[in-house]
Amino acid sequence: MHQAGPSGHAGSSMPYVERAPAPGRGHQARTHEVIEEAASRTLDEMRTMVVVLRAGEEADRSPSPGVGDIARLARRTGDRPRVDVELSGDLVDLSPTVGVAVYRLAQESITNAVRHARHATRIEVRVAGEVDCVRLTVRDDGDARSPGQRSWGYGLVGMTERATLLGGTLEAGPGPDSGWTVNAVLPRTSSAT
Repeated sequence: MHQAGPSGHAGSSMPYVERAPAPGRGHQARTHEVIEEAASRTLDEMRTMVVVLRAGEEADRSPSPGVGDIARLARRTGDRPRVDVELSGDLVDLSPTVGVAVYRLAQESITNAVRHARHATRIEVRVAGEVDCVRLTVRDDGDARSPGQRSWGYGLVGMTERATLLGGTLEAGPGPDSGWTVNAVLPRTSSAT
């Protein structure tokens, strides 16, 4: 028996339009995007596995990155902006899902700043463990931009969905004086786990 799953529709993406969804359809559109993202990610992982199996190589079984791995994202040399990382508070005993999410949100925020922050020389990454949540703040010192100058592409939409699915929040926008700021707050234990 053949079963078609969400991955069968991964290539038939509805185009993303930067406007409010039609009344009553917002949840459906967002659900479609989440399913499509998960299906695409799963397909990529399966393709990687097939390549490894065909080559007869051992699969990478290293654990998923977590909050403790964020320090590896720091960079102090080269022609790209310097990346400073600060970890503070209680970051032990986060659920693995939350730990991976915080790492991926930090990684994507840094990538976005490197790609899009004009004249940025520094990116600050701050992760603070609190009693019931973990806070991530990523700021760059690039040129100030008005909200209309930086679009909410799939990266920011995916980051927001990742935070929301875990019971958290994510806000991104121009900083008060310059650059761009991403603030995420996630519960210490995921509502999705």
